[in-house]
Amino acid sequence: MPPWFETSLAVVAAIAAVFFFAKYRETAAALHESERMKQKLSKDLDRYRDVPQLRALRDGLIGERNLPVDDEGREHLLIRDSVRKLVHITVQRTSEPVSGDQPVHYRAGGQERRLQELE
Repeated sequence: MPPWFETSLAVVAAIAAVFFFAKYRETAAALHESERMKQKLSKDLDRYRDVPQLRALRDGLIGERNLPVDDEGREHLLIRDSVRKLVHITVQRTSEPVSGDQPVHYRAGGQERRLQELE
């Protein structure tokens, strides 16, 4: 083979290697970003998946929806925790409506504290 042909083949191979590794890095970065977005969207989906369940819990606890009651007067419900496993909750409750902007207090540790609304 003539020397100019070997040299041109080496130059072409070097250029091809540079393009190959550049494309490889670009693809690896895109896959990494795709995986990151998948994790983020999965967390968002879990949050939105819990909304109907939380609404049902809210309605059950304030009396708009009846929860199953046992012979001792305790109410029962099943709800999923953060790792999507079922948890059995037993509730003994008393609920009363609050009129207007009247503050509600509770006692903890011997001190009177004001109850804040959940956001």
